[in-house]
Amino acid sequence: MTDRIAAAAEPRSDRAEASRTRPGRALRGLAVLFVLWTSGCATFDASIPESLPPRAVLEDTPFFPQLAHHCGPAALATVLGAAGVEPGYDAVVERVYVPGLQGTLQVEMMAAARGYDRIPFRVPGTLEDVLAQVEAGTPVLVLQNLRIRTWPAWHYAVVIGYDRERRRILMRSGTVPELATPVGRWMRQWDWASRWGIVVLRPGELPARPKRANVYRALADFDERGRPEFRLAAWSAAAGRWPGDVLPRVGMANALLALKRSEEAEERYREALVIDAGHWPARLNLANLLLE
Repeated sequence: MTDRIAAAAEPRSDRAEASRTRPGRALRGLAVLFVLWTSGCATFDASIPESLPPRAVLEDTPFFPQLAHHCGPAALATVLGAAGVEPGYDAVVERVYVPGLQGTLQVEMMAAARGYDRIPFRVPGTLEDVLAQVEAGTPVLVLQNLRIRTWPAWHYAVVIGYDRERRRILMRSGTVPELATPVGRWMRQWDWASRWGIVVLRPGELPARPKRANVYRALADFDERGRPEFRLAAWSAAAGRWPGDVLPRVGMANALLALKRSEEAEERYREALVIDAGHWPARLNLANLLLE
């Protein structure tokens, strides 16, 4: 618009105008391409922490080569398989793929994992936390942005390993069974996707280096539709990890009630009230149980 106004204010020959505007437009186009290229290739100054072993690869992790737009179902089938579930690629596609979006939403991925009696736990947004899960034997499903913040290209992949000497992160990704990505580029792709990642575990298992808030949130979500015996296993693991917390005791008691094991439920509620006598949900649930 500025060029056109200037041209109207200062008339000149067609040849002069053409010689001025065409190179200008070409330069502007090159500038845009340069910005996109440099942004897309930008990397973080990231390195694999020395606190971890130099190399880890989960070679037995399943691999599902994705079809077009199916990176979400393929990645979810991968981590479900690692957690002992074999739902089949097509069944996972049916559950989570949204044709209108030509993709998969994170919330649907997590809900589908619960539907297969597995618990998705959010992984804290640090490279060390992701790689600690891998070193402990659990692959991590991550969301990546393969382009730039303002022009994203979303992609799900599964981290299955790392190599500190080669500075590489290893993934099941797309149609590549072991994609090796430089750690700085990987960190940029993950950071520009808000550092979202999950591990999918059997009830009764906890992530490596578990964070209390993340675990309790995952178990509370699992409580909504999980089978009582699996809820009991999950909350029992949390109680073992944080024996001084009231919430796991209440979660165990609620699951025991659903299993019609009233006496054991009463014991867990009373244990919860020993920890925190003012915990109103525990007091109310115990009162209701005693009235019944």
